[in-house]
Amino acid sequence: MGDVDLSTTYGAMFIGGSSVCSFFGLQAHGYAVLFATFFQGVLTLQAFLYYENFPKDPIVLKLLVAAVWVLDLVHLILVSQSCYHYLIGSWGDSAALLVSTKELDLHLVFVGFACFICQCFFISRIWSFSHKNWILSVALGIPCLVVLVLETNISAEISRIANVAAFNQFTGEVLSVFALAAAVDVAIALILVWYLQQGKTSFDRSSFVVGRIVQYTVATGLATSILAVADLIVYLVTPHTFIFIAMHFSMGRMYTNALLAT
Repeated sequence: MGDVDLSTTYGAMFIGGSSVCSFFGLQAHGYAVLFATFFQGVLTLQAFLYYENFPKDPIVLKLLVAAVWVLDLVHLILVSQSCYHYLIGSWGDSAALLVSTKELDLHLVFVGFACFICQCFFISRIWSFSHKNWILSVALGIPCLVVLVLETNISAEISRIANVAAFNQFTGEVLSVFALAAAVDVAIALILVWYLQQGKTSFDRSSFVVGRIVQYTVATGLATSILAVADLIVYLVTPHTFIFIAMHFSMGRMYTNALLAT
């Protein structure tokens, strides 16, 4: 297939889970697109349970859940089409493997918007818990907005470049995205935990509920942070492969599942 190493490029787009697990010394196998499909299924179930159990929630929250579900669905369609194009539609065509598709270029925008919406939701919780501390909220919101702008810009830039080999020209932007995403996730999780701990009462029931919320906050915040840090490390170690793209496929769903779990 020419100069294209399928095992670390388009193979990584489809077989991405095993690379991630091997990086952490785990013996496991997985598939990037299939993982994305699995998380979409989990998200769909969570959305269904949300609408079933909280029919009296404000319409804004209901629209928020619908919006993140649609964003993730469109993203899944884009990445699935990309894999089908390279691995099925262009099977045996080495020239096609060197050309990026619009769907692959565009998937970053949907990941970026899904992550941004979820981060804004968590920041809105901090806004409420902190008695409308706008300085803290703005300080957290700015890096989230920067990440969205960077991802949108990267998507626009790579759409102008047909050759996939040019993807590694955006090292600075990619590093900034992963580093900022990881840092702001940790900060949001820690701040939420701090405010939730301050709200504990002497009543066992209230303390139990707050404790469970703290556990969810830590777990979901750490999950997204760990994935962002892992993505950053993999990009630094193997910048000429698509392994980091395979991991990035599930980034948006980590955020949206975290939102609904909360």
